Amino acid sequence: MVQSIILTGPTAVGKSALAIEIALKCNLEIINADTVCFYKDFDIGSAKPSKAELARVKHHLIDIANPETTYHAGQFLRDVKQVMLDLNARNKRALIVGGSGFYLKALRLGLWDAPETSQEFRTTLEDVPTDVLYTQLLGLDPNHAKKVGPADRYRIIRALEIITLSGKKPSELQSEMKQEVSPSYELWVVDREPDELKARMRSRIEAMIENGLIKEVEKLKIQYPNSKVLASVGYAQVIHYLEGITPAGRKVRPGIPGLVDEIELSHRQLAKAQRTWFKNLQPNEWFTLDAQNPGLTEKLMNFYQ
Repeated sequence: MVQSIILTGPTAVGKSALAIEIALKCNLEIINADTVCFYKDFDIGSAKPSKAELARVKHHLIDIANPETTYHAGQFLRDVKQVMLDLNARNKRALIVGGSGFYLKALRLGLWDAPETSQEFRTTLEDVPTDVLYTQLLGLDPNHAKKVGPADRYRIIRALEIITLSGKKPSELQSEMKQEVSPSYELWVVDREPDELKARMRSRIEAMIENGLIKEVEKLKIQYPNSKVLASVGYAQVIHYLEGITPAGRKVRPGIPGLVDEIELSHRQLAKAQRTWFKNLQPNEWFTLDAQNPGLTEKLMNFYQ
């Protein structure tokens, strides 16, 4: 039996507003599946729901992680399971909302039964060149190495870590994949026409700047200097702006207009990557917002009623 819908779509498409509308109509609670929204104090650049929105509809898994830690997909699955148990006990239902492909993949397909990360092991590899590490991985698990590629240092190290600590290849663990959460989630994707989505992205980015994104980043850099979340889309571009870093081979307009351009470009690149993730997850439904809004709203309400 299907428990709930995962409502997803590319960044700036309007998932949150649609989710709140449906949640109010169908008496639902929302479970967040957007990576940056897990972390405290990353508010403006993540387009986190406002206090007013949070007051209208109960949201789960927002502001639950310290920005200088990593909120892993395994913890996400455990947290979703716990929220679902609580909702079932209260005879409530959930709408899972977010565009973070890796977490959605975990919900749909499960995760490897892999060991926890080891800082001690990773320290031993700090001075080893990436090409050397990749050669090692090719020798140990060529199938997984080809999927990772020679430039993704983080995933190369993670694969070597798994092999060292578990004695199993990542490709073997993938074939033994375990699922901690019931597979009974439907994946519904909402999208927009390219020009419309681009305009929405730019409007949202301009609003973020007006609402204090630059000051937020300045504060976060001081408060959480080692946070990997600062490398997220939007935040990374503001840091480059503050530090006077310009992209190689691309001319950027000076001042705020150039910053908006750079954030918009990063959003468009993210949206392209997100669509690829969604297609690979074999969604149950795919809607174009505005053109199919009445049909989508009706279908969502029929699902939950």
